[in-house]
Amino acid sequence: MMPAAALAAIRAAVEVAHGNGLDSAEDVAEQVADELTAVGWTLTLDEPENGAPMAA
Repeated sequence: MMPAAALAAIRAAVEVAHGNGLDSAEDVAEQVADELTAVGWTLTLDEPENGAPMAA
């Protein structure tokens, strides 16, 4: 389960990305990753536990 503060930070970063005119999921994800790493977060790519394909 994700801590509430982490979820709030991610939601805020998504709002900033949308405010910057980014609409595609890839652009928003890149902006969110940039915002979070700029404040010291470490992000890692992880495969889904059940191996199911991710939604498009």
